[in-house]
Amino acid sequence: MDLQLACVWLQRDTVGLSDIEDFAARCLNASRTATRESAALLLLAQAAQTFAERQSGIAANGETFQAFLARTKAHATMLRDAAATSDATFLATLNGFAAQLTTEVYA
Repeated sequence: MDLQLACVWLQRDTVGLSDIEDFAARCLNASRTATRESAALLLLAQAAQTFAERQSGIAANGETFQAFLARTKAHATMLRDAAATSDATFLATLNGFAAQLTTEVYA
């Protein structure tokens, strides 16, 4: 998994909880290899895992999953595009995503 593949994965029309858990595991596994995208993949894994944990055991509707996909795809796309632009842009985008995710996860 890399940011490009994460963006492709997030284009799915429908997903279930197990799909999101699989996405989190793939991102986490990929983040274990020290690459330029490792931190971004770790953050995507954290976002997906947090979402899955919060939705586990409750009756969530499709709109909730679609909102997660749209939001996460937007973040992954911004990270992917920033990585293609420059190191400084990528780092700024990565830091912005981390700050936002921290607010969401620990709210």
